[in-house]
Amino acid sequence: MSIITKKKTTETYLQGLKNRPRNTENNCIRVVKHFTKFVKESQNLTPDQLCEELLIMKKQDEEEYINTLYSILQDFLDVMHKTLCGNTIKTYFANLRGYLYHFGVRTNQQDVKMLIRFPKVLFEEKYPLSIKELRKIVDYYTRYPKRHAALLAQSSSGMRIGEVLNIKKSDLIFGDRISVYIKASGSKNNKGRTVFLSKECQTVLEKYIDYCSDDSLVFQSGNPQDQKTAVSNASRTLNLCLDKIGLGMKYDNGRYKINTHSLRAFFFTQAVRKHGENYAHRMTGHSGYLMQYDRMNDEEKLKMYLELEPDLSVYATTKADLEIERLKMLQTKENKELKEELDELKFQLAQQGLDIVDKLKDDGKIL
Repeated sequence: MSIITKKKTTETYLQGLKNRPRNTENNCIRVVKHFTKFVKESQNLTPDQLCEELLIMKKQDEEEYINTLYSILQDFLDVMHKTLCGNTIKTYFANLRGYLYHFGVRTNQQDVKMLIRFPKVLFEEKYPLSIKELRKIVDYYTRYPKRHAALLAQSSSGMRIGEVLNIKKSDLIFGDRISVYIKASGSKNNKGRTVFLSKECQTVLEKYIDYCSDDSLVFQSGNPQDQKTAVSNASRTLNLCLDKIGLGMKYDNGRYKINTHSLRAFFFTQAVRKHGENYAHRMTGHSGYLMQYDRMNDEEKLKMYLELEPDLSVYATTKADLEIERLKMLQTKENKELKEELDELKFQLAQQGLDIVDKLKDDGKIL
């Protein structure tokens, strides 16, 4: 080996993940842990040793190498299928291919297609979170202001749970509605966007926000946690809540039908019905059709959000108040526009009068 060639190891692979998106890094780390355990139990080797043996075998007998490699990969997938669903296994396998590629063990797409049997991906119809159920969940957390506010923040903005838990007081911009700019570096798909929080969420926030420092995480209770731990704890506490209030329904695979993503889906559903898919994708941080050409300023975003907000309200009284506020704003705007039109009309009439007087003067009909 050349002295300038760096040896490829699991450690160097994990170090190379530091520049990848956080979720990608976490998924790859999980795959490495699962594969390391599998190889230890089935081959009594480390992944590094296994790949070294496979590369030696490849030089000696290409056919035996292919058969051995894909046999090991199939066994790994079969073990994963005992606890994971088809979609997760496909994601794991894609990350595993990158891990093996790091060692020089390359898999061919055609070989994968012909030699690997993936479990069927089952598509369950997603459970729609109703406003009545959301209200029941929110009511459960009234004694816990930060968790209470976090639920309202997610359901009224469409943020991912990780994005909500990452917000600091300094990120909040107070105006007609609280707005938050999700930085590209803090989003799942590296795309920044502005979101708004509802009046209901603001009311809960105002109970404790003055006691927070600018660097405080607004929606995390206790000591600050890394995002992975915070998200895991939020999901776990929500599951406990669901079981206690009689909403702990589960799919056949054991997953809860209502979860933190249900709140985001609730916002998306209401946004689509009110303003269409492009708006909903924009506000939730997805990529919509020709999204790069559809640009709105902050005033336009807020206007559309205020129209949507009543449909996001958990309580009927808030919805009625918001509708009254919207109608007053609309009436004020119409009155302002009417006054401007009358002023313009008066100006035009006055100008016409002056023009007539000037003409009469020019004709010598008046002094």
